[in-house]
Amino acid sequence: MLIGGFNLASLDVRQHRRWTLLAAAGVAGLALVLAVQVVLWAGLRREGESIGRRLAEMEEQVGRHTEEARAIQATIPQQALKRYEANVAAYNQILEASTFSWTGLLVELEHAVPPGVHLREIHPDQSTGRVMLSGVARSFDDLARLVRGLSERTSFKDVYLLRQATRTEAAGGGDALDFTVSLTYLGRSS
Repeated sequence: MLIGGFNLASLDVRQHRRWTLLAAAGVAGLALVLAVQVVLWAGLRREGESIGRRLAEMEEQVGRHTEEARAIQATIPQQALKRYEANVAAYNQILEASTFSWTGLLVELEHAVPPGVHLREIHPDQSTGRVMLSGVARSFDDLARLVRGLSERTSFKDVYLLRQATRTEAAGGGDALDFTVSLTYLGRSS
């Protein structure tokens, strides 16, 4: 018997079959992605649990070592501790002093100090980079050139004239200016 209007090769049947196959392939792909996600999630969960156990073991070891260190420290006499602390402070001071570049400071001062100005004392604080300069200038203009020269050097900052005083030269000369300048030296090694 022949059914009228029913053709298996018609366009609607072929499109329906194509959409069904595409939908089945999409569902299979999504199922595959879901399976991969579940496997990855399970692996990450196991790894997280393993890391958590190792972290707990490490924290326990740190706590045990801390208690052991406290017990050992309690047996050390206080005078010995103070002596070691003084040694450590001395070593730290030596290390801080080694970061101070005397050569760099002197080169920068050579570039900044004008003729007519003579430095008598250079007192650096090696830990902070603060430097106190004392000297004699022939005139106020020479002193002003010194302060300006120091301020213009990139290795110096916070240049301040702290003191100036006129004094009479003993060797038959005219007046001169005693001065003290404070600055911060940035050329320390790090």
